[in-house]
Amino acid sequence: MKMFVRLVLLLPCLAALTMGVAMAQVTSTGIELAPQYDTLVPPTVTGSYKDPVFSSSIQRVSNALAMPNNSSSGYLPWIENEYSTASAFNTDNSRFILVHLSYFALYNGSTGAYMNDLPFEINASSEPRWSRKDLVTLYYHAGNQLKSYNTSTGGINVIHAFTEYSSISGNGEMDISLDGDHFVFVGDTYNVFVYQISTDQKFNVLNTNGVGFDSVYITPNNEVILSWYPTGTARGTGQELFDINMNFLRQVGHADGHKHLTVDTNGQEVLIWTNSNDPQPIANCNNGIVKIDLVNAAQTCLAQLDWSLAVHITAPDGNGYVFVDTEAPANPESGSSGWKVYTNEIIQIKLDGTSITRLAHHRSRGDGNYNWEPKIDVSRDGSRILYASNYDMQVIDGDSAQYADTYLLLTGAPASSTTTTPTPPSGTTTPPATQTVVRYQQNTSAAVYSGSWYANHGAFNSGGSAVLAMDAGTKVTFSFTGTKVSWIAYRDQWSGEAQVFIDGVLQGTVDTYLNPAQAQTAAYTSPVLASGAHTLTITAAGTHDSASAGSWIWVDAFDVTQ
Repeated sequence: MKMFVRLVLLLPCLAALTMGVAMAQVTSTGIELAPQYDTLVPPTVTGSYKDPVFSSSIQRVSNALAMPNNSSSGYLPWIENEYSTASAFNTDNSRFILVHLSYFALYNGSTGAYMNDLPFEINASSEPRWSRKDLVTLYYHAGNQLKSYNTSTGGINVIHAFTEYSSISGNGEMDISLDGDHFVFVGDTYNVFVYQISTDQKFNVLNTNGVGFDSVYITPNNEVILSWYPTGTARGTGQELFDINMNFLRQVGHADGHKHLTVDTNGQEVLIWTNSNDPQPIANCNNGIVKIDLVNAAQTCLAQLDWSLAVHITAPDGNGYVFVDTEAPANPESGSSGWKVYTNEIIQIKLDGTSITRLAHHRSRGDGNYNWEPKIDVSRDGSRILYASNYDMQVIDGDSAQYADTYLLLTGAPASSTTTTPTPPSGTTTPPATQTVVRYQQNTSAAVYSGSWYANHGAFNSGGSAVLAMDAGTKVTFSFTGTKVSWIAYRDQWSGEAQVFIDGVLQGTVDTYLNPAQAQTAAYTSPVLASGAHTLTITAAGTHDSASAGSWIWVDAFDVTQ
């Protein structure tokens, strides 16, 4: 096993993830070649580089071949995110998890650095899913039990034992519901049901009577999509929608395929799906990325791809975008006739179908091994993506066919700001509440300032103005009523550090340095809070990152979830 240090060729390495932001602006529809396709090696672990075509900031977060296999012996052949539809990120992106061959490990979301292994009971079959109600809890299943694991204390609890089954599963692709309170499970292979955590309620069961199926997904509205293996229009084919009690509602797709669920900008739940296996595709959308309205199964073509390309799809909670990686199993050379538009790219597609933004070449080369597929996975707010890549190291460096590592890409997409959930289905015990994000400008009467603050009237600011300070101890306290708050700021190469408090309790130190600069960005977002009155206090530390030329902190606005 090789243990030497690998260096990036011809591309500058950036010191840390916080030093870059995705600035991809490429929306052309022509072929974009990948330079140095057969020679570029990735940076060393936690190092970053700019995609040479699309300018996105890409950070390497794992080095499998130098990581001991702590469940066995030797070193790991690969480290990857689990799957596109299972978010590896917790709610504020401060932590994420990756699969180390057979078990999971915890990583720091700010630096991308490995932190520690999770208990080996949380393995590749147990489907760990982050809570949406706090930043530290992971839910997972073991045997017939749903369990929780506290990543801060190491505590493990049994949430519910489904003693009527020998085992439960999510069939590999499900995630926790949008309200953070529901799972869809399969008991003993054929029994599909929804479980609600807060009420410890198991809803009605659909027994498929020995008929196999591929996947189960819980929708934003806590309904269920069950994907059957056969294609067609009859019952038991394609993708079918059921309510929370597993009553059949309608077919929403003629065939199974890679997909993800999200909430559209109008608040309606939608399925984003590749129709490559559809025997009856909508017109002018062969091998398309399709948006399906779950209310009426109406389809909208968002993008059409060459037949040489396969995809994985991942969607944030609802910021108006979906993200897709394209995969060319035939492994064409960049510049050859087989290199089509969007080949081996990560792209960002607007849900109204009006634009496609091209973020990066993932540079993973098809070799028939599943590990080479990037399986992109977006954070819940849409700001960052994890993906796997082998960077053609099997050819460049003679690595094994299984080899792949994980990379993190900053999308540059707007984070989810307003999420309105649809009307809840009948039978839901505690329906998900409608959430609205209200923006308060920095000069609101709810914000009380002390110390030396300076005004800035740049048009790039929210509302056309902001304030900034750099003296240690200078602070602002913002009083609000809601369940979450974000500090909106301007961040640049002269920005420094601040301490953030919620209700007088220190949450941590925030580094606001960013290069290149970005306006109206969330410098800090709180965890979900109890509904009611709270305070957010931001105190200038008077310090800055070694890369920064100053210690300025900016206060532009406050976003409050109500």
